[in-house]
Amino acid sequence: MKKLLFIVSLLLIGCETNQNRDNATWTFDASTGDYIEWQSENDFANEMTNAAFVHLYNVEYEKAMVFFEKALEYDPSLFGPHVVLAGFSEDGSEKQQMHISKAKELVENKNNTSKLFVSLLDLDKGGSWPLVTQGAHDVWKSMRDIEPKGKLIHYYYAFTIPGMENKIQEMETLLAELKDGTGDSESLAVSGDHSFMIAPIVNTLGYFYYNIGNKEEAKNLFEEYLNLYPDGYNSYDSMGEFYYNEGDMENALKFYKKAKEMYPAATSANMMIEEISKS
Repeated sequence: MKKLLFIVSLLLIGCETNQNRDNATWTFDASTGDYIEWQSENDFANEMTNAAFVHLYNVEYEKAMVFFEKALEYDPSLFGPHVVLAGFSEDGSEKQQMHISKAKELVENKNNTSKLFVSLLDLDKGGSWPLVTQGAHDVWKSMRDIEPKGKLIHYYYAFTIPGMENKIQEMETLLAELKDGTGDSESLAVSGDHSFMIAPIVNTLGYFYYNIGNKEEAKNLFEEYLNLYPDGYNSYDSMGEFYYNEGDMENALKFYKKAKEMYPAATSANMMIEEISKS
């Protein structure tokens, strides 16, 4: 936590270098399509949103919340962070209702893709509401029909498509687009560096393959995830979960402790360390 606060402090007081500007805008040209309108005119808001997405895709929700909240401090007109933060908020709380209300208010003059994104908040709560709850796939499909080049849209379209084999096929299609630039020309990105999505997609595929019983491929993918994302904490948590599900508590504990070492406030790792220690 101290390290995270230190990084945020540097961003608050640091000089606005060219490198910071490049990171803030993600070298992404929003005019190339009808994407969800996440971008801000404030460079620091964009940089916070970008950092939030890295942690969101990597299931590092504790950090993602901090950066989404900070993005709103830099630019209160953004609707996107409110959608995600509504899902993180205590169900039925005043804070959750505030995020829902602000998202709907701020999206009124945005494009149809953005309005569809906010409409996820109208779905019944369940699972990882609102992004992957029941009924979310139909909304992501509508967004993808409007803008097939959107990579956030493609990721959640793949994640929510019915059938595990279909999920694997679509997620591997997205991975090939990002790694090799191959695939349907209508779907390939025309701007922006989306390489930060590769590691979490590998992680997601690891869970998908484990779900269908291909444990060898799942383990290979979790090991690849560790190599791609060694400085995060979810990569160690995923490896810990693999060993936990395999009944290897010694290795599970080792990786959960490493996840906690990388980020002491990691909720999942702390819970699993406590559970394993009691057994």
